[in-house]
Amino acid sequence: RAALDLAGVQLEDKGQSLALHHRLAPDQAGALSLIRALTLALPDGLRTFGGKCVVNIVSATAPDKGDAVNHLALRLGCRQGVFIGDDVNDEPVFEKVPADWLTVRIGRDHPTSSARFFLDSHVEMAPLLQALLNALSRHPLPAQTQPAPPPAGPGQG
Repeated sequence: RAALDLAGVQLEDKGQSLALHHRLAPDQAGALSLIRALTLALPDGLRTFGGKCVVNIVSATAPDKGDAVNHLALRLGCRQGVFIGDDVNDEPVFEKVPADWLTVRIGRDHPTSSARFFLDSHVEMAPLLQALLNALSRHPLPAQTQPAPPPAGPGQG
């Protein structure tokens, strides 16, 4: 822990995971090197995934953001969706949501992104959202009369 503090890395306990934030570290590369060295010896039941200036440690069996978004869409009965992201942690969503979803990556720093569309910066979000609203006002989606019931959990139904 002392080495992390000295390098300017902040440790956050998220309950089900740990996050090692290096955004405020005076030497970003050095802090990331230290984090990688410390996480190389993790037990088999744990894995890491990166993000913007953070390395997360989770259970090897923990669902990723793509699993979570798909589960939420299923639970809410959503057939289509829009997902916009700007981080490497958003890639599982781009990869796992149905092909007819509108997926947009902000930034072109991940050239192999599975998002269908790209924006150059967050500044382009307002015009995109306005264009979507305009399109929906001209061609509204059919109203859903009854929300889909949540799927039965294990041992139910």
